[in-house]
Amino acid sequence: MLTTKQRILKVSEKLFFEQGIANVRLQQIADHSKLSIGNLAYHFKNKETIVQEVYKELLSELSALHSGNTDFTGLAGCEKYFSDMFKFQQENGFYLNNFWEIERTYPQIKKSWQSISNVMLSQLRKRIAANVESGNLKEEEFEGAHELLANTILLGINYRIPQQILRGKTYRQKAYKNFLWSLLYPYLTARGKREYKKALS
Repeated sequence: MLTTKQRILKVSEKLFFEQGIANVRLQQIADHSKLSIGNLAYHFKNKETIVQEVYKELLSELSALHSGNTDFTGLAGCEKYFSDMFKFQQENGFYLNNFWEIERTYPQIKKSWQSISNVMLSQLRKRIAANVESGNLKEEEFEGAHELLANTILLGINYRIPQQILRGKTYRQKAYKNFLWSLLYPYLTARGKREYKKALS
């Protein structure tokens, strides 16, 4: 059973996703949490405090996901990582359509988000390097090709679903992962293509 504080945060996440952070008022959060404004203020003094706490939990979860996902060898690891990221985004949908508001209004959250994004990019580089070394991925055809690939996959991970939401389209795990694999597939060697089929079977 959720504590009152946890209930407030869950309600806030839902409202932030549906309406955007800027459009949600404290009174709405209180009403949906079945609390008076006074009771809500006992737990959180203002909306900014709620936003900070919501994102603190989200970024902590995302950081833990990357701390525990450090097997970079083989394409099965890529498949698991793509699945984990889809699940994370599905469970934390509120942050997907609030990127730009966080960028403009909450510099401390932005700084933490950038830090985790750097970890994600670093891990993608390691995945690519490990799979080049094992013979699953081709060597670079031009200088910086693998760096460009890592950055493009990161963009796909972070922005594929928000783009679908903006276009009024549904998003599903299979389509999300297919999109990410479509970025990686042209770099696969013959060995990599065999391992790819095995990883997805």
